[in-house]
Amino acid sequence: MTAATLHARHAYEVNRERIASLWAQARPIAPGDAADLYLRANGAAPLGAATTWPETLRMHPALDYWTPGPQANATCQGRFPALLAPLHIDTYPLGLRAPAVPHAVALLRVYLAPGGTLAPVPAPIKRTGTAGPGMGAAVRLAPCDGHANCALGVAVGVVPALRIARALRLPVWAVPDATALAQVRWPRSARTLHVFADPREPAQWAAGAELARKANACGLHVLQSSADLADSKPHGPHRFISTPL
Repeated sequence: MTAATLHARHAYEVNRERIASLWAQARPIAPGDAADLYLRANGAAPLGAATTWPETLRMHPALDYWTPGPQANATCQGRFPALLAPLHIDTYPLGLRAPAVPHAVALLRVYLAPGGTLAPVPAPIKRTGTAGPGMGAAVRLAPCDGHANCALGVAVGVVPALRIARALRLPVWAVPDATALAQVRWPRSARTLHVFADPREPAQWAAGAELARKANACGLHVLQSSADLADSKPHGPHRFISTPL
């Protein structure tokens, strides 16, 4: 085993412990806390008849915010409430015929002010280091394993994914950026894949087209959709134009 491989494995283990620690320090989102206010102010709401947010979202009450400095020195700029969302990927430790085991490879952190706005820091949305190869990971805002012919949506951003899911009554997973959209891995149970892209973001359309091509080649029924979410009100108009491939 090479020194580079050992170093990567050590980094993965350190990040795994950090992800688990931050998640344990966080708590389910409660009405009126910073994460709840942030999501609702941006047009999201709990899915369907639910009154609580997905279990894959939590709020950390006071998370350190660090910025890099000269000569690799980091500076803590304060502690802020933060919305946490794990990026999961399926693993098969018992073989491909056994059920998949989701593995959190990274944690999205959205730093907030107490009133639910983004925190006044240079980069309020960050990702932790990875706890293993992370290509294909997504924030699983709803399950897609209740039956053998699941229809699943994928979108860039937690808030857009929640808004689409509520409008269409469809499980939607979130990815952090357009690059991740092209790489996302759907579950074995998925038979229909809805790929949502913001019409104002050309990079999302290109990445969505690549994901749609791969899913279609694997036999899924794929619809690439324009998700116009310009109105941020929870009950505002949502326009979706789908194109089957």
